[in-house]
Amino acid sequence: MKVLVVGSGMYVTGRDGSGHGTVMAALAEYSKSFPLEVTVYSGRTQSKTSVDESTQRINTILGTRLKCAFTSKEKMTLDELLDKEAFDLSIISVPDHLHFECSKATLNRRVATLVVKPLTRTIREAIELIRLAEANRTYAAVEFHKRWDESNVQAKASVAQQLIGELSYIDVNYSQRISIPTKTFAGWAEKTNIFQYLGVHYVDLIHFITGYYPSRVMAHGQAGILVKRGINTFDAVHAAICWKHPQTNHQFYSHFNTHWIDPECTSAMSDQKLKIVGSLGRIELDQKNRGIEMVTTQRGIQHLNPYFAEFLLNPDGSYYFNGYGAKSILTFLGDVRSLKEGKISLTALNATRPTFSSSLVSTAVIEKVNESMIMNSPWMDIDDHLWHTS
Repeated sequence: MKVLVVGSGMYVTGRDGSGHGTVMAALAEYSKSFPLEVTVYSGRTQSKTSVDESTQRINTILGTRLKCAFTSKEKMTLDELLDKEAFDLSIISVPDHLHFECSKATLNRRVATLVVKPLTRTIREAIELIRLAEANRTYAAVEFHKRWDESNVQAKASVAQQLIGELSYIDVNYSQRISIPTKTFAGWAEKTNIFQYLGVHYVDLIHFITGYYPSRVMAHGQAGILVKRGINTFDAVHAAICWKHPQTNHQFYSHFNTHWIDPECTSAMSDQKLKIVGSLGRIELDQKNRGIEMVTTQRGIQHLNPYFAEFLLNPDGSYYFNGYGAKSILTFLGDVRSLKEGKISLTALNATRPTFSSSLVSTAVIEKVNESMIMNSPWMDIDDHLWHTS
């Protein structure tokens, strides 16, 4: 299969000391069982070095021979590349504000498309992409990898079995190191905020776990530290979301506290806690402290999460790439292959995957959270007719 990767940043290559890169490692792992032709398209020609170094490093660890062609916006536009070459699938990992135009370009060529979260920043953009994918009968999904985390899948099963009774409220506390907006995403941090970029994971997750839809939103943005550093975006976003069951109309509330001003000495890049409270009990998930703590002179205290995306050892001493972050991408690759081979239908995938249509939920919340912060509005209603959009 011919694969187009749009973007060459942290999630693709692991540059800026952020790790090994989830996208490239997943592609290399998949290439063990099925040949891939990969092209990376980046905004800057100088990013070729990061792509080459990442590919070489991953091939060495996994014992693979993945090869990546490279081109950049400085040489040709994305439309020109898509007109020049026929790709089977694309993985779009670029800043939030570029998701719409990149996805539109790939869907116009009927290229199966996986976009890192969020889908888009606005409802209008999301609906346009949904309709384009449907009109072209093209598979389009968002890389909401938390749907593949076994702890979240267990929570979904527990809620479905009513083990904690009727839902009462959900708390989300999510933070990241300050180096993310000040270093890793310094070039575009002002075009997003911590809720839009990261909190959106848990908006999708709440919908996935409960089956409820958001009906109204209220949010407050807290600024100061990043503005003093010359980055005009919020340090923290606090949001309340009212969720409604589509059949019973039962409601519960979720409360989000998200920020990206953690000190660099924190024991993990992300600190994530989720509490689901019901009439008969509760579920509490600490997605940073997975029970693995490492203390070294070189790196200090670390809480490790090998369950996300990591190189793990086979019994024979060779390495494989695994985890819920890897599974999200590997599943998409497998889905596209199955579609091409006629082993699965687009209808079946649309019913079980985080498709563009399913992801309209999270985009609608993003738009209303952003509007609430700007307008200082007590509540922003979400039109429930959106969930019937096609």
